[in-house]
Amino acid sequence: MVIVVTFLMLICLSLTGCKSSDYKKGIECQTSGNYAGALELYKGIKNYENYKDTAEKINECEAMITAMDKYNIAKEEMEKKNAGLDSLSKTKAAKQSIPEMPATESEILEVAKKMEVVDYSEITANLNNSKAALEKSIKQYALVDNPAEGYIIECLGKIEHVADISAVTENNDPNGNLNKTGGYTATVYYSDDRISLDKSIYGNTVIEQGTEGGGGIEVYATAEDAEKRRDYLAAFDGGILASGTHTVVGTVLVRTSNELTASQQQETEAKIIEVLTYIE
Repeated sequence: MVIVVTFLMLICLSLTGCKSSDYKKGIECQTSGNYAGALELYKGIKNYENYKDTAEKINECEAMITAMDKYNIAKEEMEKKNAGLDSLSKTKAAKQSIPEMPATESEILEVAKKMEVVDYSEITANLNNSKAALEKSIKQYALVDNPAEGYIIECLGKIEHVADISAVTENNDPNGNLNKTGGYTATVYYSDDRISLDKSIYGNTVIEQGTEGGGGIEVYATAEDAEKRRDYLAAFDGGILASGTHTVVGTVLVRTSNELTASQQQETEAKIIEVLTYIE
């Protein structure tokens, strides 16, 4: 009988020692942040719900694991949002930093919630619009970057009130600047059906009548050359030698006749620029 009792006591002590060892190891894992390891140890204790506060420790570990998973998911989503923002723009002004994981469950959940509600949709939309506008602007500039004479003639043919169109050659260029250094690479004159000039004074052809008969499009190799020409013409504005409006678009100088009213000049100029830079 004594032997049986002694044997049973040894078994109990062995089990108790096992429980105590696993519990202590679980505490160490939990304290160090290894909640999964602690959970495994706690649940490995037989009848853990009756042993000290093991059940409570298991609940704590499970809650922390859930909170950490939620944080990691929110962090991953925010990293994707930040990467998407970086792909649109190199600016870091609008991008929010990802906070480090806090120590407590409540703080982790709070940080995860803040990351979940980060919304770059408005910023992204604005950047996309800006990007689209920039791409369109680049394409539009390409259309007026030393365009071919044929393109100018084609565009002028779409303008209301434009009657006759004629491009100058080196033989009939009234200014003698075609293809010369700093001069235009093409000039196309057009007549306006609202203007009636005395042919005995201004000549019979569109080129002879020049910008007075309607206007002209001068094409230059560089924007600087076009701007120099515009500045030269601007020096005569308001005087008896004024030759109408003159606006640079890309490397193109758009000119309208001084015989048109101010509103007619503005309207014609706007339409010409519109067709020259039209992107479908």
